[in-house]
Amino acid sequence: MQDCRADIELARRAASGEQGSWRRIYDATCDRLSSILFCLVGNRDEALDLLQETYLQAFRHIDRYRGDAPLEVWLRIIAIRKALDWRRTVLRRIKRTVRLSETIAAVDAVSGTISAGSVSPSLMTALGKLSPSQKATLILRECEGWSFAEVARALGCKESTARVHHAKARERMRLVLSRGSTNWKADGLEGQPT
Repeated sequence: MQDCRADIELARRAASGEQGSWRRIYDATCDRLSSILFCLVGNRDEALDLLQETYLQAFRHIDRYRGDAPLEVWLRIIAIRKALDWRRTVLRRIKRTVRLSETIAAVDAVSGTISAGSVSPSLMTALGKLSPSQKATLILRECEGWSFAEVARALGCKESTARVHHAKARERMRLVLSRGSTNWKADGLEGQPT
């Protein structure tokens, strides 16, 4: 277990209303959280809205931070849950208003066709083909280096379920990227699932 005493003290000062503490928390976590959210929802504006909601929830509940993990991990879990909730809401809205065949096309348009910065369009399209749980597991495991136990805790599932999501996500990414016209290959997405 990582020593989180500095994070506990920072959270305590933030809970008491010290603005400098909130600025330190924001500066240390904003870039990574916004990247994770963008990869999960595929839309920059939605990701920024979810980032704001993440910090608002953290602000309201900073007194609940116990220091079981670094403060940044606590914030990532909030952000991932916000993104998964957003995705469920979007899918419910689409299912209520559009026929099933049109729903599939709309989901792909919402989740997978928007590229950002250094992320290739083919990668964003491939990520858009994953379920929200598969996408979150793949990003946390491959990009963030989280253990399967950490991923399972963040997603509220069993470790074995996180492993299945990861294996399915890697296989789906491999299939989608191999069908595309790109030569893109990334470490961690090639070979057998770990």
